[in-house]
Amino acid sequence: MLNSLRRRTNRFAAATLLLSTFVVSGATEAQRAVSPTVPFEQAARAAALKSALAQVGAAPFHLRATISDQKAHDPQWDAEVEEWWSSPTRYKRSFQSAHFSQTLVVEGTKVEETDAGEVFPELLRNLTVELTDPIPRVDQLAALHLSVAPPDGTPGQIVTSYKIPTTDGAGVSASMDASVAIDRKTGLMIYGGNLDWDVALHDFTPFHDLQVPRRLTAQTQGGPRLTAQITLLEDLSPADLRLVRVAHPTPARQQLHIVVVPEPELRKLALSTPAPHWPDVASGPISGTMTMRVVVDRAGKVRSIDNFFSNNPALQSAAEQQLLNWRFRPYLHNGAPAQVISTLTFAYNVNRSQQ
Repeated sequence: MLNSLRRRTNRFAAATLLLSTFVVSGATEAQRAVSPTVPFEQAARAAALKSALAQVGAAPFHLRATISDQKAHDPQWDAEVEEWWSSPTRYKRSFQSAHFSQTLVVEGTKVEETDAGEVFPELLRNLTVELTDPIPRVDQLAALHLSVAPPDGTPGQIVTSYKIPTTDGAGVSASMDASVAIDRKTGLMIYGGNLDWDVALHDFTPFHDLQVPRRLTAQTQGGPRLTAQITLLEDLSPADLRLVRVAHPTPARQQLHIVVVPEPELRKLALSTPAPHWPDVASGPISGTMTMRVVVDRAGKVRSIDNFFSNNPALQSAAEQQLLNWRFRPYLHNGAPAQVISTLTFAYNVNRSQQ
């Protein structure tokens, strides 16, 4: 993950990720039986390095991209991204949307950041990161301790599925599904996701020695379907490089830091978190569990809820409406309030509605 969209690893209970299955599609049983295996994170890292613009030793670039909602065309999801990149420690990024904007300049150890808006919407943040770093959290995958068949030039995909366990810290546990797919023939990543990143990659084109996806998509269950389209990708010119200068460094406490926090830690900060009231349901299980991803802003307000996993999807709307009113004390990262990505997990028992 990129912390505050800077390239720093943020480790979040990675060791709790659980193996589900992995499948090599398009291969015969005989091929699967004789294929050598490699650590899953090694295959994922190799796939990322084939496409990641922002990696050590890559060619400096200038990029422009647009992001939009292809499902409902809701203008709140319209955004423009521009980046001037020389190295992982020298770049400038501009992000503009209706409710949040950020200009970020990194020059060595100096950072200059200007933010407008209370929260960086998570779906937009994801795609902004993944434009130049399609697998930002390889450390999560290493914690799975999986082995997979490597790409071997034959048709098909290497699909690895796993579960992300969640818990309220008081005895209720559930899980979220996650997966990564790598093209067996080319070794390129096709799609992947986890709690704090999610993307599908399309329309690969050459840029120096890389194959860069010019179109990226991401969506949540029942939410928007976003597309990021790279409209310009060119070499960074000397004139552009002069833009990457920190004139007025921003103190660390004033920068926007985005951190993934285990749910039990978040719940310890509760200020106003009344137990959800569950409506009667006409169909589906009347008891079970529900877990979802939440984003909490620096003031402790729940700002978005998505990626529901539930035994009964009919309860999702009621959960979202109520949990958006929850409040927490600000989560402090290095002494300053941070934007939080976490989960909320519940058990439910409801009545069957009268027909």
